Amino acid sequence: MAKTGPKGSKKSSKRSSGASTSKQKKTKKVKDPNAPKRAKSAYMFWLLENRSRIAKPGMSVIDVSKAAGVEWGKVKDKSKYEKMASQDKQRYEAEKKKYKK
Repeated sequence: MAKTGPKGSKKSSKRSSGASTSKQKKTKKVKDPNAPKRAKSAYMFWLLENRSRIAKPGMSVIDVSKAAGVEWGKVKDKSKYEKMASQDKQRYEAEKKKYKK
């Protein structure tokens, strides 16, 4: 007897193994060590200044990230960090342009 789904359609009793022997794993693209580093966000600049204050002994990386996210949401004046991020973005764009030539 065939199993039926919620709409009365017949389901196949065979299950696929999920692994295909004909497909090979994709190789990871090797990053050029000379490529410019990506620009940091305003949050990352803020976190660099405040991580030591937020992180307490015994806190996991996840807990520190969650606490930092909550605090970042409460920051009233983010203009200092947004300016730093903007400058870093300009640096990145200039380095990327030079790198591609």
